[in-house]
Amino acid sequence: MTLGFLAAKRARVGALALLFAPVLLSAPTFGQQPSADAPQSVADAPATVPPARPSAEAAAPQNIDLPTVLRLAGMNDLDLALVREAQRRAKAENDSATLRFFPWLSAGTSYAKETGAAQQVGGQVISVDQRLYEHSVSANVEVDLGNAIFQKLAARQRLKAAGYDIEASRNDTALAAADAYFDLVDALTLVDIAQEAVRISQDYEGELNRAYQAGLTNRSEALRVGVQTQRERVAERRAQAAVLSFSAVLATLLRLDPVIELAPTDRLVTPPTLVQVDTPLQVLVKEALEDRPEVSASKANISAADRDRIAAKYGPLIPSLRGQALYGRLRGGADGALSDYMATHDYVVGLSWRLGPGGLFDFSRTEAANSALQTEKLTGERLHDDIAQEVVQAYTAARAGLDQIGLARRAVDLAAQSLKLSMDRRQFGVYGVLEVIQAQQDLTQARADYAQALTQYAKAQYALAHATARIGG
Repeated sequence: MTLGFLAAKRARVGALALLFAPVLLSAPTFGQQPSADAPQSVADAPATVPPARPSAEAAAPQNIDLPTVLRLAGMNDLDLALVREAQRRAKAENDSATLRFFPWLSAGTSYAKETGAAQQVGGQVISVDQRLYEHSVSANVEVDLGNAIFQKLAARQRLKAAGYDIEASRNDTALAAADAYFDLVDALTLVDIAQEAVRISQDYEGELNRAYQAGLTNRSEALRVGVQTQRERVAERRAQAAVLSFSAVLATLLRLDPVIELAPTDRLVTPPTLVQVDTPLQVLVKEALEDRPEVSASKANISAADRDRIAAKYGPLIPSLRGQALYGRLRGGADGALSDYMATHDYVVGLSWRLGPGGLFDFSRTEAANSALQTEKLTGERLHDDIAQEVVQAYTAARAGLDQIGLARRAVDLAAQSLKLSMDRRQFGVYGVLEVIQAQQDLTQARADYAQALTQYAKAQYALAHATARIGG
């Protein structure tokens, strides 16, 4: 199995909008459950405009949560289904290798007629007219013992490898599903941010229009805020389109109808703590190299290749076994006179060695088996390097993401204070419209960065859990 198989590509929405301050500032500390009275989404915050209702013609969005996403991904994923089919094929090959040791039965009947000239044992040619009827049942065995023994051992190892491949594919699918769900929640959060930004900008535009009507300000200032309102509406529409796009991505991953809009129950990403980021990196790398199913599958494949090598080198020394036990009844005669049925019993047992291609002194077969074994070993070494790299990258991303959450929350606090001061300056007539607009944009950017930091840390936690084989726990 390849690493990082199903990580969903990030597609960030370029919407810069306003989010009411208490919503993001009240987010729970990571590693803890959110308090019961803390707002869980933008829609729960005071003075927030509720999300737009779908049109009557549109189908109602289907609610979905992360546990449901993970469950459906494990049931319906195509890549996981393909790996399961590979396991079924490996099991069939293992059973076939076992059946090679068992005899098979054959039953049949025959009729033979000979007329005309025939040569006797002494050389005389005579005219004959004879018939022969035969009914027989036989038990047969023909086993290339050397190949059969080692092929059975190799097939058993490949069956084990297929089982580990299923576990690895299941972990990859869980990671991809979680990433897609977090992307959808993040896009929905940006919709809420954009809707709140439009409302606040419209309120500010209304104040300036009233001030213009009263002769307290000029028309250009009201127009500037009007332009900003339109920009926020564009950002809102872009964010809504992103929600539908991410919904289709998640639905496709879950093998649902992509036309159905999926509505996550979370309005803001709440990152889980699957792996403690204060765990020493060396411990996590060691744990990954011991527990990852890809490593176990690689070991099983190396063992299978080693069995093939032994079969190529020593298998030809073991003879092939051939045996037959036949019971039949014969009836025949000459010139139309047929005898009664008579029983016949035949027994054959033989041993043989094969010389040349596929047998003794076939050095090319031995070289090919040695090369296949060395290839599996090199692949295993590269897998170890890839897993170690994956752990380091996921660990670094998780620690950086946790730091970014703290920094982003601090930026939201500072931006909120800046906007409040700019708005307070209106009372003294020493403020500028561009100053307020810039403060609003700064706060919007800070809150969007904070929402993104939550999403990135959640995805980093799942990536680290995947890298250390904890995602299935």
